[in-house]
Amino acid sequence: MEHSQTTVTGTAGDGVKRVFIHTFGCQMNAHEGERLLGLARDHGYQEALCAEEADLIVLHTCAVRDQAVQRILSEVGRLSSLKQARPAVKIGITGCVAQADGATLLQRARGLDFVVGTRAVGRLAATLRRVEAGERVVDVGEGAYLEPPAGPARGATICAYVTVVEGCDKFCTFCIVPYTRGREYSRPAATICNEVRQLAAAGCREVTLLGQTVNAYGRKGGERGEGEVSFAELLRQVAAIEPIYRVRFLTSHPSHLGDDLIEALATIPEVCPHLPLPLQSGSDRLLAAMRRGYTVAEYLDRVGALRAALPQVALVSDFIVGFPGETEADFAETLAVVAHLRLASLFAFKYSPRPHTKAAALGDPIPEAVKGERLERLLALQRTIAAAHNQALVGSRQEILVEEQGEGWAEGRTRSNRRLRLDRAAPLGARVEVRVSAVEHGHLLGTLETAA
Repeated sequence: MEHSQTTVTGTAGDGVKRVFIHTFGCQMNAHEGERLLGLARDHGYQEALCAEEADLIVLHTCAVRDQAVQRILSEVGRLSSLKQARPAVKIGITGCVAQADGATLLQRARGLDFVVGTRAVGRLAATLRRVEAGERVVDVGEGAYLEPPAGPARGATICAYVTVVEGCDKFCTFCIVPYTRGREYSRPAATICNEVRQLAAAGCREVTLLGQTVNAYGRKGGERGEGEVSFAELLRQVAAIEPIYRVRFLTSHPSHLGDDLIEALATIPEVCPHLPLPLQSGSDRLLAAMRRGYTVAEYLDRVGALRAALPQVALVSDFIVGFPGETEADFAETLAVVAHLRLASLFAFKYSPRPHTKAAALGDPIPEAVKGERLERLLALQRTIAAAHNQALVGSRQEILVEEQGEGWAEGRTRSNRRLRLDRAAPLGARVEVRVSAVEHGHLLGTLETAA
């Protein structure tokens, strides 16, 4: 966890209440942080640029990685020094750590004023009223899904996230998400499309649809509920909204990569040829122990069908190294399948036991040194593959959507999600045709061809 040195200061003294939200974890958490900001604004707060300027500090947390609770409590302790200068400052924890650990957080952190879990965020305003009255509050009970406040919380953005599925029904043995996020809930397609229209009107040109298992959208108990559309149909509806140029989504499960979704990826121009599809291990024995619901052969079959329909697709995958019982032979199978897949990019993590999960009962028998050495071998293999991918793009034409700009330069991502820096300025939100000229530190460099 990265943070800056705390300097104790006062607020501006203008009577305005200010909130600072520090978000940890994935893109879904980042999107939820925006929703929290919107709720706080509805309750009369303005956004602070840093914790030292804030009257309300919210740590929006992730519990996927090891020692998440200790890191968050350490951050609360660091921020509590602000209360010495300004006792009225309130500090709260929201998100997955809040949902998993609840009241124990208040007991362990004197400077903490409230804990609000993932299933109770819709009641944040009521919690803030109680906290402002002097209570210390814990709310991790069940609640309705939190619909986002109308419009973007921070004004226009070129790229935005939209949650379409909350929770997960998979119960993989290593994963805490079903215990902190609850069961799958698919937002109505009309509500999602209305949110995308609001974002488009505010200047957004690319949306990424989010879900712990995003391509399970619309399913209830493995089947689509009455009146729900498929994920492929949802992609079509979102892609038809103007002026949205690009649609992405993450993260998918191999079991739901059906022919209809492959067809959508291949035939809807706005849907980017970029697919995060976690495999987790190259060993069928470990996949069964992880309760992933597919074999390596079944995964490769789906990938083969996808690449036959969309040869240029950039495939991304996740892997866990050092799952309990992983042998060197199991790990060799992972290396072999990564070499075969030729992934555009890869996310790999050392296994750590998470509370409530089935795998936690297995302990953590593989030494950290072994896990670390295996992880480095896997990442080294992927670096070689990624370098070859990037080098093969030199001389090609790529479209980028300009997300950042400065004096004499602009930067964005290709449709396959590779970062590319242009050698001249270009308008934010413009689609620009670029000739790739070089690769530098893993990033593409390019020269201007045309702008749309």
